[in-house]
Amino acid sequence: MVDLGTKLEGTPLRIYAYLLRHGPAGPREVARVVGLRSPSLAYYHLRKLEEAGLVRRLPGGEYEAVTDSGIEGFVVVGKWLVPRLLAYAGFFAGMLAVEAYTLWLRITSGQSITPEFLALLFVTSLSLTLFLIEGIKFSK
Repeated sequence: MVDLGTKLEGTPLRIYAYLLRHGPAGPREVARVVGLRSPSLAYYHLRKLEEAGLVRRLPGGEYEAVTDSGIEGFVVVGKWLVPRLLAYAGFFAGMLAVEAYTLWLRITSGQSITPEFLALLFVTSLSLTLFLIEGIKFSK
């Protein structure tokens, strides 16, 4: 099993994400899909991922992603590898949706909007924006 702080980036990250989304694949398919020059280069990266505990080799020679592995900065959602910062952005997007609905209810019912509520909207919007921007930067 891999250490929960395993750092993964570049070609190995692309290979792991592909295996996670599309299931088992051999070195030839991985090389073709990820854009590597040769299957031997794909095999090299697959072996390194296997040593790190992120993939396992199947009897037929294909490799599959280990989904319960922890990768620094990412969380596995279904078959997708999502930057953790984008997951946080999703949380704040949900909070902002609830706050916007509450604002709409207050306005339509004629209730006053307090400065504290406006401050809450501002902080939630700012948090969402920052996590979204940083998450997009991190995913590139």
